[in-house]
Amino acid sequence: MMVWKLSDLCLQCVEQNLARYPNLGLSLPTMHKEMLIERLTYHDHFYPSLLSHISNNLFTPALRHINLQGCDQISDVVLQLLGQSDCKLEVLLLSRLKHVTDIGVQAVLKDQNALLVLHLEYLPLITQKILGSIASPKLWSFKLIHTLNTSKNWCSATSLSSFLSQNPSIKVLKIDTDIEHIPVIAKGLRTSLEELKTCFQMATDESIEALAQFCPSLRKLDLNGAKSVGKESLIKLFQACTQMADLDLGYCSRIAVASECEVLWTLPQSLTSLSLCGLMLQDGEILVESVTRLPHLTSIKLCGVPALSDDTLTRIVEKIGHRLADLNLSGIGSHEITDAGLKSVAKYCTMLKSLHISLLRQVTGVTLLPLFVDRDRASRIQKLSANCKLMDASTLDQIMSSCPDLRKLDLSGLSVVNDTMIINLADHSPKLTQLNLKGCKQVTDTAVCHLSGCCPLTSLCLSGLHSITDKSMFSLASSCPHLKEIYLNGCANVSPVAVQYLKDCCLHRLFAKHNIPNASPNQLMAKNLDTGEFCRADLL
Repeated sequence: MMVWKLSDLCLQCVEQNLARYPNLGLSLPTMHKEMLIERLTYHDHFYPSLLSHISNNLFTPALRHINLQGCDQISDVVLQLLGQSDCKLEVLLLSRLKHVTDIGVQAVLKDQNALLVLHLEYLPLITQKILGSIASPKLWSFKLIHTLNTSKNWCSATSLSSFLSQNPSIKVLKIDTDIEHIPVIAKGLRTSLEELKTCFQMATDESIEALAQFCPSLRKLDLNGAKSVGKESLIKLFQACTQMADLDLGYCSRIAVASECEVLWTLPQSLTSLSLCGLMLQDGEILVESVTRLPHLTSIKLCGVPALSDDTLTRIVEKIGHRLADLNLSGIGSHEITDAGLKSVAKYCTMLKSLHISLLRQVTGVTLLPLFVDRDRASRIQKLSANCKLMDASTLDQIMSSCPDLRKLDLSGLSVVNDTMIINLADHSPKLTQLNLKGCKQVTDTAVCHLSGCCPLTSLCLSGLHSITDKSMFSLASSCPHLKEIYLNGCANVSPVAVQYLKDCCLHRLFAKHNIPNASPNQLMAKNLDTGEFCRADLL
């Protein structure tokens, strides 16, 4: 049975009765002050009437980690008060604060020269002025992401260059910016840069060559969708970045053609993770040879690659299957994977921790049984996506009782899944945090309530489960305080009141998607005082 931690219960009590603790600042250690500030944000408890109390008791010089996300009550005034506390922050995360402007961000960043991590996400009112306020020689992770309607060229090359010169130690950079600024980033950070994530869809060979010339220390690069990048510039990049460990070449359409695909033979030998998702590569020989020549590869994503077939998959796993920890074969290609191909996965992939076989129309999963019958191999599985339409019920039964370390499971769309299977899963997978049951129409409150009492869920999808009621919401509210997202579209028997109650009980800000377009326009929910459940009062 899942139970709340005493510390969480105590902090929740303080959060809900903040005004009753006049000397709170003298009682709480810094760690709990930081947690309390975060939870006040999650539940929109930054009331104007409490702001002075929060500032006097929680905004102290000892603060080191601040996380403010999604709260419309956070304004420039709040950030100014935080800045006036003289705290020397190491981690500052500001996300989805639609009323915050340059004034507030500059106030909290003033004299923050000890920052290690700074993330600014979806702050629609900020401008490039804030970059001039950031100066920390120790800053190693910087993230700047805007809303979709904000132009990526809001920042000039001069402002970006000045920012990088004031923060030369950045190793991880995730930024929405114009692709023409890639050379500026490369020249500004040089050997410090180890990971870069930006919008590479319009990337040119010149931008890739700039990274090759100035950033030999790159270890992780996401080029997903870089359709204009070709063989010559990538060869220069691969030859220069000899420490590259994680590379995403998904949907890089130019290198899929016959005259360019030979670049895959030059992939860095240091790679441990490779994604070729959506790469329209037709040459099976190049696929097999380029992948099997990588001596350290442990994770590979091959969804939607036409060159992947039962034959090429078998040849790949025969050579490197013993090293693979993460294998993603999801998606539909021209030569679709069948049970014959998965038989080789079960035979050769002896160290798998993560397996994705979603949306494979001809797969039943029966040839994967050896993987889950073997207790040692099954105990390694942490992530599994097995939502193939023809999935065999006996295979699913074996999976439910064989994976004690399972953390994430996707069974969406499988009509064969029922309460007995989910109850069996809950009893045998006590570490499960993410579960997708979308469209599993045989699942009822009985399974969800049992699941909530056994597993520390953080993400749950119940969309399309018409038999789910408020009973499941109350069970989740009492047993799953760390739930962060739940999907309830089409669950007409779940009331908005119960969903709000669940939101109020969770420690984090709960994202709840609950669209019920077919609900009766006259529907009236009321609480049954005898059972404590909400029911349709208009039907009584």
